[in-house]
Amino acid sequence: MIQQLYLLRYAPAYISEYEAFYEALIDLEGSPTFLRIFSIGSGSGLDYYGAYRAIKKKGLPSDTLHYSGIDVINWYYRTSLDNHRYHFYNQDVTRLHSLPDSLINVLFFPKSISEFSNESFSRLIEVIRNTAFCSEQINVCASVRRSHLKDDYKRLVSIVECLLLRDEYTIHSDHSSQDDNVQGESISYPEHIFKFLSNLRANCQAYRRGICRGERDCDTLNRRPMKDTSYRQYWTIRLVRKGGI
Repeated sequence: MIQQLYLLRYAPAYISEYEAFYEALIDLEGSPTFLRIFSIGSGSGLDYYGAYRAIKKKGLPSDTLHYSGIDVINWYYRTSLDNHRYHFYNQDVTRLHSLPDSLINVLFFPKSISEFSNESFSRLIEVIRNTAFCSEQINVCASVRRSHLKDDYKRLVSIVECLLLRDEYTIHSDHSSQDDNVQGESISYPEHIFKFLSNLRANCQAYRRGICRGERDCDTLNRRPMKDTSYRQYWTIRLVRKGGI
């Protein structure tokens, strides 16, 4: 039920944002002819649905999209959309020696990188450093929160720096949603669903009777669904292999 609640509140807005991100990535000059994405912290795959929608919207063939996602939580609600190039790893990425796909050309963090603890982020850096990337270019991308913009960008730069230390790649470009002047889109919810989610606490009998032991937790139940896509931004730093593009 917690997963259902999360998706009801956030899925429409996040999918729209991820779709806009992948459209912008495809439109960037010099972008690869196909996307081979590795998504760290992919959750239920909302960024995959955004990528899938972007591919369709651009009129590109379905085999343009190769996607691998990894998350420590195995969500109940996840689908490949009948794409056999979709893979999901139910693992803690920080416990791997290296990423399982060396052909990645899009390394994506769909959630705020700041959510990693310092220890976990240090281990993640080691995992990335141990990966023998083979692509001519790597787009290191992150969805960043406006409230954590500096911290998220600082960690994104740390990931890029660990790749540059290999002396195989060089920075080609640095791009953010601010460059695109992306405006928040309005999300339409059926009124009865919006009211239900916005007043969910009222359905708790214990809360109504004043005998609830977890009032602080109950307060979070009344979060309204996201009705626009202005919460997150994205950032892309493109690396190209030396002597390549």
